[in-house]
Amino acid sequence: MAVSWKRPICIGVLVLLCTSQIFASGDPISIQITPRTESVKTVRYQTGIEPKNSWTVLGIPAPVLALEEFDSSKDVLYIQQSEDALTWSDSYEYRYDPAAKAWEISQKSLKGTSSIDSLDVKLYGLYPYGSSTVCYSHLLGAGLKMNVALNPDNSLIGYSEFAYSRGPSESDWVEVMQSIDLSAGLGYRIPLGSRAQISSELGYGVLIHLLDADFDEDGTNTLEVFIDQQVRLSLNLSIAMGDTTELFFGPLGVLFFEDGDIGTMVGGQSGIRIHF
Repeated sequence: MAVSWKRPICIGVLVLLCTSQIFASGDPISIQITPRTESVKTVRYQTGIEPKNSWTVLGIPAPVLALEEFDSSKDVLYIQQSEDALTWSDSYEYRYDPAAKAWEISQKSLKGTSSIDSLDVKLYGLYPYGSSTVCYSHLLGAGLKMNVALNPDNSLIGYSEFAYSRGPSESDWVEVMQSIDLSAGLGYRIPLGSRAQISSELGYGVLIHLLDADFDEDGTNTLEVFIDQQVRLSLNLSIAMGDTTELFFGPLGVLFFEDGDIGTMVGGQSGIRIHF
């Protein structure tokens, strides 16, 4: 029921976090799930040959599940758990052995799975502050961010990001300001009720400036490239729109370091998060 990464972890989580009390006499087949940690607030399940999006959500303590139409020769019981009803664990897959009158976790569930949590697709806008106003007018951009779970409850996230932005220049010798963001960082998520959460993020990387400029003042613009180190900070509010999608929005700040000076851009971002 917990996030399944490697075989030893899977078994340990299964024993410590979710002990299943089995009631299997006659028809229908029954099972009760009893988490051993108070942090688990919700479980959900479904049965069938392959998992679908038709989950049945149960609160804690969960009632006894009577699986009326469960065919033990081919059906699988899929169970997930959540601490906030927003972020769910990977599925554990159980098969029922009529001869032993017991549930067995399938070998498929015991295999290591990816720790990739989600993919963010976002749009953002940035405006200059302080010394950056001499060169920048504003920037509009789009980005992709891959989030990786660093702990079992997915509250601590590592990420890598690629983004592109473009905007007009405040300088007479530069026509267009473009930049490519390559960064990585950490984020921490805090649940706000059952369908919302807030997350703070801090990233570090490089900002590649692409300038359509005439620095020689000969009347011909050429592409000029400058690379600066950068720090990115954000605070996002996300709201679940379904089992696998969230909408998020929040403020965004960028600090970049160039020739002993610190450039500052502030703005906001919004987008959609797709969970795997």
